[in-house]
Amino acid sequence: MRHDGGRISAARVGLVNMATRLMRATATELALAGAAPWAVAVAAALAAEGTSPASDLSGQADCRRHLARVLAQTAVMAAAAM
Repeated sequence: MRHDGGRISAARVGLVNMATRLMRATATELALAGAAPWAVAVAAALAAEGTSPASDLSGQADCRRHLARVLAQTAVMAAAAM
């Protein structure tokens, strides 16, 4: 994550177990670019957009989508040192 004048200038968010391969949360990255730090929750809500997680013994697809949003918010807030 890069900051510029109190705003997030760029961010990269990676996701695992949300498709058949590793992927990036591009909707979240785009929402964060140029955003003020208070917009992190809104951007993180987009983390599961475009994913297709499988349901298996480790978790259901809807649970994985929820976790992607929650964990993206936690990770971005930690990276932004908020």
